[in-house]
Amino acid sequence: MSQIKLNVKAVDEAGNVLIDRPVATLKNGFMELWFPRHRTINLTLEGRNRSASAVISTFDGSDTCITTMQLK
Repeated sequence: MSQIKLNVKAVDEAGNVLIDRPVATLKNGFMELWFPRHRTINLTLEGRNRSASAVISTFDGSDTCITTMQLK
């Protein structure tokens, strides 16, 4: 699998933009993103005329690896 660049935008519940830039995937198609703790975040990925969106959280007990977002 090859690396691709996706436009990544993450905005927390207070409206703070945490990231808004292209990010390259790893060779396996995944990407690593790190966000501040104790936030609810609207995350959008866009690329290759497809997109994926999800609301994620970074509280104690939140998932630390999200593998369910797929570009559609």
